Amino acid sequence: MSDSILLTDSNHPSVDEALLQLEGWELARVSSAELAEAAGTRAGVRAVIVSSNDPAVLRSVVERAHECGISVVVACDDDAARRRAIELKAEEWYRSPAVPEEIAQRVRGAVARGQPMTAANADRVERVEYEQMLHDSLTGLPTLPVVIERSRNLFKERGELVVLYLNFVRYSKIEEIYGWEKLDAVLETTAAAVREFLDDTALSTSRVMVSFTNDDDFIFFHVPAAGVAAATENEITDMVARLQRHVGGRIEAQHGEDIAALFDIYVGRAHVYYDPKIRVERLIYRGIREAANASRSIEERERARRVADLRSSLRDRGVYVDYHPIVLADSKEIFGYEALARGVMRSLRSPEVMFDVAAEADLVWELSRLCRARAIEGMDSRLHGNELLFLNVDPHDFSDPAFNENEVKTPERVVIEITERTAIKDYPKFRERLRAFRERGFRFAVDDAGSGYAGLGSIANLEPDFIKLDISLINAIDTNFIKQNLVATMVKFANDHGAMVIAEGVERAEEFKAVRELGVHLVQGFFLHRPSHGPLPAPLAAVRR
Repeated sequence: MSDSILLTDSNHPSVDEALLQLEGWELARVSSAELAEAAGTRAGVRAVIVSSNDPAVLRSVVERAHECGISVVVACDDDAARRRAIELKAEEWYRSPAVPEEIAQRVRGAVARGQPMTAANADRVERVEYEQMLHDSLTGLPTLPVVIERSRNLFKERGELVVLYLNFVRYSKIEEIYGWEKLDAVLETTAAAVREFLDDTALSTSRVMVSFTNDDDFIFFHVPAAGVAAATENEITDMVARLQRHVGGRIEAQHGEDIAALFDIYVGRAHVYYDPKIRVERLIYRGIREAANASRSIEERERARRVADLRSSLRDRGVYVDYHPIVLADSKEIFGYEALARGVMRSLRSPEVMFDVAAEADLVWELSRLCRARAIEGMDSRLHGNELLFLNVDPHDFSDPAFNENEVKTPERVVIEITERTAIKDYPKFRERLRAFRERGFRFAVDDAGSGYAGLGSIANLEPDFIKLDISLINAIDTNFIKQNLVATMVKFANDHGAMVIAEGVERAEEFKAVRELGVHLVQGFFLHRPSHGPLPAPLAAVRR
């Protein structure tokens, strides 16, 4: 028997063909259910290829294999499986189906990483890591050093180079709200859409890259063809507008309107001319800095325009409300609705953008008043029976003289969601302010628990009736044991103190199944309902706590 066995649950013929390129190796197949045990008990196993889509199987195989010093390669059917493999720290992964050459290469790379660090192995691993640094595994784009080498001669021959810096200004906000997995998926969509767009434009010869792996801004190098003038400022502006529409459309189609509302590009441009007295790399790096600074200048102008848009929206009451259902996890019956404010203007469609602009312009109270008024106006016409209205309120709003416990005629039907954009500094004073609202019949929820300022301190100090778990805690919870343990702890705490837990941002059936099995009381997310400012679904049996 060989002392180099490749263990797998895959029946794909490419795995058999890959074995022919692994000299001295033997192949052993078992079922997915037997894979973890076989990895721990079968002699001679050096690498495992896992093809199962079951997150529990994958986790058990990786953990067992690593205990035994065995390397793991994951055959991924989709992006969710790829992100799962990265999270579990599998040595390698490939997109299935793959050609035998790639599978054999992945097995060699996995074994090289998993072996003890002798001098020879360290050198091999260093070479593999260096090769990976040259391309971003997430987007498939090359990194800057690679493209500089590929463009060097073209730049010298033409004598000029156009650099475009694409600053995706709110991608950090996507990660902050939804978690890194969501931003990774959005970046993949963005890169594919950018390449698709360039193939149909005069800039099809442009080279697109990232500065370094996992970067969330892109850079274009464009060397005009012989006899063709470089793109003018107006042509670049027109191209950027079309690019923004194209990429924004792809993001909305794949990730929804809320994510698309956070998508925006500011493009800076620099024209670099070749000078034989100056090192090429320095010329290009200076051009990139100039383009990046230009994109930030555009961002500042756009901020001023958004402030003007916000003032206009406040004057014209240009805000509408989406009523997003919150349902009972066990029965899916509607329990209430969260009022989600949206700007009528496209530039202010996202509430995150709208309130960020309001904070910059010192207009938060004015915007909060309008959003609350719009939400309350729809209570009688949009809600049925005893369904509750969940109303977002920032702690600073309680200092607004216009906000008081008499603002709503039926306070017993309103849950005030404390949305902490800033920290609460004086809890005793704040609790006193809440007491007047509680005495009128209002109930309270801590929003975005597990994110930002909305931590355990807020829950302990505010004694909420509802605890809303942040979307970043729910995203991919079906594959993350740490998130599952945190949610289980939160549910136990709520049960012990007479509160209810709401999981928001449930987008997949697997996530819904996971939170329901963990005992979460209420669920909110696109998997069950999309937000609606049109007619609401017919009420099911009226349910109240």
